[in-house]
Amino acid sequence: MPEEERKLTDADIDAIVDRFENKVAERFYGDLGRGVWGVVWKAIVAILVGFAAYGSMKGMK
Repeated sequence: MPEEERKLTDADIDAIVDRFENKVAERFYGDLGRGVWGVVWKAIVAILVGFAAYGSMKGMK
């Protein structure tokens, strides 16, 4: 069974590169978004804990 020699055309290479660039960009911005939301969530929790601590100290007077 003879093997066929496969060759990529310029259009094939461009399609592969475009797909790769899109996938890299999606992952980058997805990770960036998760990181930003993680920081926001931690800030909200810290503010809530700060309010609770302030309220408990104010009630001790």
